[in-house]
Amino acid sequence: MPKESKAILNAIVNRRCIREFSTEVVSDDIIQTILEVARRSPSSKNTQPWKLTLFQGAALDALRADFLDSFDTGKHFYPEFPCELISAYRARAVALGKAIFAYKGFTREDMDKRKVHNRLNYQFFDAPQMFILGVDKNAYHEGTLVDCGIFAANLMLAIEGVGLGSCPQMSTLVYPNLLRRHIPQGDQQLFLMSLPFGYPKEGSHINDFISSREPIENWFTVLK
Repeated sequence: MPKESKAILNAIVNRRCIREFSTEVVSDDIIQTILEVARRSPSSKNTQPWKLTLFQGAALDALRADFLDSFDTGKHFYPEFPCELISAYRARAVALGKAIFAYKGFTREDMDKRKVHNRLNYQFFDAPQMFILGVDKNAYHEGTLVDCGIFAANLMLAIEGVGLGSCPQMSTLVYPNLLRRHIPQGDQQLFLMSLPFGYPKEGSHINDFISSREPIENWFTVLK
């Protein structure tokens, strides 16, 4: 196997969610490199439907403050995607939560620590920068969400490739009204993912956590 091919495979396998970041801000040059790689993502009929917004500095601080206020005060959220998972997916989500809690040294029954843990999602893990991925909500078709998924995967791998880390988040989607408040013409977008990113914090315990994966036979079928 060519060395370059092996490097790509290793990047995919070794990528993990980073939940603690250093305070160092990623330079414009590095961000440009990431975007140049991600923009080569394939899409249906080359439609390239993704919309990407970068939050940093005062803009990110303001967004984070609004999200934390909504979480801390228990404000109602308005998700635009179905919230219920089928039983098999729900079981996997619960198992992941238990595994992370155990790794951090507490159980699901410790509600105070669970709240602190959940709050980190709306704190964007204190990342110094964050991407918001969206799409024009009035102009998408059957391939658009797949296109954006491919773009998101390549974006994360590009971030990994320059020595950074990221953590794809769906939790921020429960407050799309806040995203629309902070993103110019945000009312025209359907938001798909937030992606805090940056330099992983050295010596971080949680950054070493690796989630499990289903066996291949549980989702792969061969027809002959």
